[in-house]
Amino acid sequence: MIRVTLVCLILFVPGCITTPSLENDDTFILATTTSLRDSGLLDHILSDFLSETQTDLKIVAFGTGAALNLGKKGDADVLIVHAPEKENQFIDDGFGTSRTTFTYNHFVIVGPRTLENSPNIIHAFESLNSDCFISRGDSSGTHEKEQTIWQATNYTLNQDDGGFYPEIENYFSVGNGMAVTLNMANEMGCFTLSDRATYLHLKPNLDLKMTEFTDEILMNPYSIIQLNTIKEKQSIAIELETYLTSDIVMSKIENFTINNEQSFFVL
Repeated sequence: MIRVTLVCLILFVPGCITTPSLENDDTFILATTTSLRDSGLLDHILSDFLSETQTDLKIVAFGTGAALNLGKKGDADVLIVHAPEKENQFIDDGFGTSRTTFTYNHFVIVGPRTLENSPNIIHAFESLNSDCFISRGDSSGTHEKEQTIWQATNYTLNQDDGGFYPEIENYFSVGNGMAVTLNMANEMGCFTLSDRATYLHLKPNLDLKMTEFTDEILMNPYSIIQLNTIKEKQSIAIELETYLTSDIVMSKIENFTINNEQSFFVL
């Protein structure tokens, strides 16, 4: 595997990770995924909540692994993430008190050509032995899902601190967010796994083609995690969850589109 080291210029490159400033004790910090932020969904569904409650909300968007780490350290007040196994472990380890799924979309494979001749995502991954593949490599929900798919293929896999990856020559791990990964795949003519919303958001600037499969493994649920470390803001976190799971917000999610395509769904 080839690891690509990227120098992050904070505030200029999406996906770079910094710990949010907690200087203002009145600020309520939502740690979430880049796909919910970059797709515009959060702005779409949170406007009424912010107007009604006057909450001083700060959204920090990382991969799920980094967001969970913020929750462990008490540097966030609530989480919205998308890696179910990691989320359940987070709660089992005593860092969270509940997990509530409120929306979902799907993972898709994108690259220089479609893979419609493949009957499923496992076969599609197995067909890439002579192509290059860009991995987020950042312990995000997308990276976790990619590893799960590789483990279901017939490839010989290696494992190190970056997780599981196949023994193919042109596999690149970038350790960065979805937007950076998609742009690199576009520049290099490679394939990558993406959540559907981020791809649709960036699609006008990409030459990458999307292939969708109906495999259950590609389900991508987003869940609210209540934390047990920030007691003084717990009432706001619960109020936010109640709002996000309301019928009004469910309708907003179903009506949200990117380039005229529905991007998120409700259970």
